[in-house]
Amino acid sequence: MSLNTKGKRLLRESNYRKIREQLLKDITESINLEGVHGDKITYHIEKALEKEDYSEIKNELVEKIKEELEVTREEAINTLLVILQEDICLELQDNIYTHSKKREDLISDQVYKKGKQKKIWEHVRSIVLGKETSSLGDLILLLREHSIIRWTLLVGFILLTISSLLLESIYKSVIAGLTLTAEPGDSLRIMIGNITGALGGILLFFVFISLLIQDKYLARTRDERLRKLADKTLKEKFEK
Repeated sequence: MSLNTKGKRLLRESNYRKIREQLLKDITESINLEGVHGDKITYHIEKALEKEDYSEIKNELVEKIKEELEVTREEAINTLLVILQEDICLELQDNIYTHSKKREDLISDQVYKKGKQKKIWEHVRSIVLGKETSSLGDLILLLREHSIIRWTLLVGFILLTISSLLLESIYKSVIAGLTLTAEPGDSLRIMIGNITGALGGILLFFVFISLLIQDKYLARTRDERLRKLADKTLKEKFEK
């Protein structure tokens, strides 16, 4: 989301600027304690606003939003979270990696249109913690960092390829590899095809299990890295 003139003025005309630095600190503390890669920033803003210190300014801003957009209190609270998200996200971006995803779903289409018409915002997005990732990117990263997985995968495919040539069928080779079911036959060629297919399947199975374990480890590593960045920000920015 990008705040428009009225959105900026809404914050400027309240006492928000007086508590902004402390709010940013409390949001960072929330991320430090329980931040998870992919968390929406609005979740940690909401957690911080639960403190009694912010009840007055929160109520003040919620009432202004209710009046401006003619919405319910619940809708006004969600709108406030989205507005505060935009105000603080750039500072978080400088210290704790963030990226935007699809349109923010905290507010309805009707509220979104009203906000745009009233010049509260230009557009709305969902901002989450951590660098943007993809399954393919994670897989490439794991293969790049772990040579043993890379070589095991390669050998597994080579054995399955040899098996398919010996058994004269990719399907039979895959069946031998995945189910360890031998192709009937007493010839040396078929026996070696069954053995290489089975070995290839076993190696690929271990690669699959390893990737599952590494994926869970990678997710935990991302969360830990995120919290370390939050802890570093607290020490360098707020505890000087």
